[in-house]
Amino acid sequence: MPQIQIQRERKRDMQKKAFVVAAICIYIFAFSFAFVTPVGGAFSSVIITDVKPTEFHPGETKEVVLTVKNNGGRDARDVRLELYQSTGYISLVGPTTVQINTLNSWCEKEVKVTVHVTEGATIGTQTIVFKCSWKESYFDSTKGKYVNDPQEPVTLGVSFNVKGDVIISVGTVDSDPTDIRPGDRDIKITVDIENSGDGVAKNVEANLLCSETEEFKPSRSGTDRSYIGRLNSGDSEDATFYIDVAENIESKKYGIPLLIKYIEENVRIEGAISISILVKPKPEFEIVSSYTEPTNISAGDHVVLHVRVRNVGSEEGESVSVRVTGEADVPFDYDVTSDHVGNLKVNETGDAILEFDVDEDAPKKIYQQGLEIRCTGDRDLGDDKVYTVNKQIQLEVTSSSSESSSIPGFEALFSLLVLLLVFFFIELRKKEKER
Repeated sequence: MPQIQIQRERKRDMQKKAFVVAAICIYIFAFSFAFVTPVGGAFSSVIITDVKPTEFHPGETKEVVLTVKNNGGRDARDVRLELYQSTGYISLVGPTTVQINTLNSWCEKEVKVTVHVTEGATIGTQTIVFKCSWKESYFDSTKGKYVNDPQEPVTLGVSFNVKGDVIISVGTVDSDPTDIRPGDRDIKITVDIENSGDGVAKNVEANLLCSETEEFKPSRSGTDRSYIGRLNSGDSEDATFYIDVAENIESKKYGIPLLIKYIEENVRIEGAISISILVKPKPEFEIVSSYTEPTNISAGDHVVLHVRVRNVGSEEGESVSVRVTGEADVPFDYDVTSDHVGNLKVNETGDAILEFDVDEDAPKKIYQQGLEIRCTGDRDLGDDKVYTVNKQIQLEVTSSSSESSSIPGFEALFSLLVLLLVFFFIELRKKEKER
């Protein structure tokens, strides 16, 4: 019995000790929970949470709004943002220090600064660094009052995205041949297209709008369009076109619209630039008149052909000549196939004389006779080019060999026989009357 009692008393002592230990642990835990606050809320912490705007182009100056926040549990006093560091391309305009008197815990305020990006700034991210200082305000229970405790300055970076502009410009305009004249065909026009901006132009395409002019047209389908592709900053590429020039146009400088399309930052952009094309003068000819001797041409005749030409161009033609061109179905055998006319100034006329024999068996018909007018340009103007103009005239054979005798003098002999018959008939009648 005493043994059992002793064991019970020992058991009670152990339970009491366990209870005391548990009570102490609960007390310590409760005390810690009551007096330990999260680290983030125990102090003041000044940060920049937002920046508007953040995009700039070289040369731009903008007002920027900074959102400054106290991300801590204690108030901040005398908050100062002072420019600390910046790249050579971006800077503040005006005051370089921003003052906020009070920034309560977990609160934010907006401040404004003026930012400038220099011309020629490097495209990409540019950063301004501020040195931020403030005093932490809190109640000091040991002193029984609020105190303002200066904090160690921190650096706050603000980044801006500098974006380049695409500037499309036209450089040199070349042609092949160098001298363009009325009536020229398949002229190669090369236009140097350059991106002189800082941005990137994608899918660059150039269209020469010949349809908006009366003097020019594409040589073939699609020769008024040139695809270039991508043009980075400072890049240039040649756009090539092939055009025809209208006949008999005035010699002067003409403008042709050049439409350029490209994509910049997923935006389709297009604009027109006029390029200059100088059309130089050249001689041009037309046939004013032509006639033959004899006027009526018959088979077997020898014919003299007179041709008068006029310079209707815009430049003097030197060493003008007229010659016949071979026509397979023309029954003429030329003794004189060409004639020299001389120099012809603008609007001046000149005559050429050609000679030919008509075939004996030439049928009665109107024939198209080809003529080539040839000359050189005005050498005093540096034009030594040879020009040729092809024209046609009509020559009519009015009677064929089937309508005339092949015996020389047949018509005269036939007339004489008729006269003799008439004389014989008259004499015969006289004798009958005498009887």
